[in-house]
Amino acid sequence: MVSETDTMVTLPIMGNLTYREWHGIIDGLYCGVQDIDESEYTQEKHYWRIGWLIGDLYEQRIRDA
Repeated sequence: MVSETDTMVTLPIMGNLTYREWHGIIDGLYCGVQDIDESEYTQEKHYWRIGWLIGDLYEQRIRDA
């Protein structure tokens, strides 16, 4: 069984991405697409914000199309 601090993938620029960081990105992405400003996710807020920005940009493109 893996721990949330285990490395999920190694990226060229960001380095090692843990499972906890990945979950932060996915939660932020979901909140951005659903136009939710805040989340109960508190562990990796900077990764959550990256996901939220990507999701919000995606949601805006869909709405404007």
